[in-house]
Amino acid sequence: MFNSALLALPTVWILASLVHAQGLLTPGATPPAGFKFELGIWFADYGTPASFNKEFGRNFASFQAAQSIPYGVENGKVIHGPEEQENQVLAAQRLDNVPSSWDDSTNASVFMTIYADYLAPNGSRGLEFVSDVAITRLATRLDSYRSTGRDVYMRWLPEMNGEWMLYGKQPQQYVETWRRMHAIFKRLAPKVQIVWSPNFDLPVADRSYWPGVEYVDIVGTSTYWKGFGYNSAIAVDYVASEIANVYNTYAKANNLPFIISEASGAWEQGPGRSPITGATFNATIDNVTQAELQRSFWAGILNPSFFAAFPLCRAAYIFEVAKQEEFFTDFRVLNNTAVATAFKGVVDAVDSAGYMRWATPASKTSSATSTAVATSAAPTTSAVASVVSTTTTSSKSAAHLASAGMLGFVAALMMTFF
Repeated sequence: MFNSALLALPTVWILASLVHAQGLLTPGATPPAGFKFELGIWFADYGTPASFNKEFGRNFASFQAAQSIPYGVENGKVIHGPEEQENQVLAAQRLDNVPSSWDDSTNASVFMTIYADYLAPNGSRGLEFVSDVAITRLATRLDSYRSTGRDVYMRWLPEMNGEWMLYGKQPQQYVETWRRMHAIFKRLAPKVQIVWSPNFDLPVADRSYWPGVEYVDIVGTSTYWKGFGYNSAIAVDYVASEIANVYNTYAKANNLPFIISEASGAWEQGPGRSPITGATFNATIDNVTQAELQRSFWAGILNPSFFAAFPLCRAAYIFEVAKQEEFFTDFRVLNNTAVATAFKGVVDAVDSAGYMRWATPASKTSSATSTAVATSAAPTTSAVASVVSTTTTSSKSAAHLASAGMLGFVAALMMTFF
């Protein structure tokens, strides 16, 4: 039943190849009439909203940033002091997570990711610090951002199914905390849209992190491609196969808007070690250029066939960051001319076909902003979920795969030997 050649291949390559072989995208398919898609960007590494819009040549529909809960921390200890003290801590943080200082002068929405990422000297961690007082301050703070004319989205404690999060792998406590948060937000900040966003690899049968449809406004997920030492072209249906489970089980089943909360292709350089095979590399093996890698990743999302297959998917957030992971990893699409040109070419194709929606100058914002999201979003509606994503860690993506050529080869082998 099994050919010995397959035993030498990483299991995730084999499983992903089978998924890709299912053909989730139909060539030539078109989305429902009135469909619009939005792009957001997470800009923690460098730049400002205005500089990104200038470089991109368009106004991003949303900007993503991150904050912790509770916000104040000093010498490793959480501050439970006056609200003024917490606000002083906030004001001293990076420009990207203080939307009142954003310089784009558009109606681009705020997409704020919230992490319970404190670890105290006594071992207390994560969810233990998420008090009603901390949630109340967060709700008040996020609601205040709406005074800038922007819609506000909150991605609450994402990727909770991952062991890399201090609040991860605690489904019962997670759901209890979610419902407590939801009650406070709907009382103090009812117009802030709440995003439930596990990592893409949530098992199909695992519903333990789901708080219930009545507690969720938008469903999202994180997805990345990693070659772990091999920079290669990415199969056009790669992202489709990654998001299908979360999309079908939670968004489609409950008729909720869906977003790709953070995403990109990982261009790896330098020495490193694959967490899949254990192989070490003095240097990565580059089968394509960085521009070609990013073009192939984003072409899997920004195309009519993808929109047709996932009509509730209304936005994707670019993880515009470079950092050291298993290798030095560059997720950015606007970091150099060649990569930016390739990415813009993918965007141009769907934009010229009328599928994209961008932010408009703030002075022209109407009472129905371009980023308004219906809590219930039928595939034929033109309501759009404008959401931008925040941070991602490479360890989240242990199932992200190597070259598309290898995937096709393995898929063929599987058809032969099963």
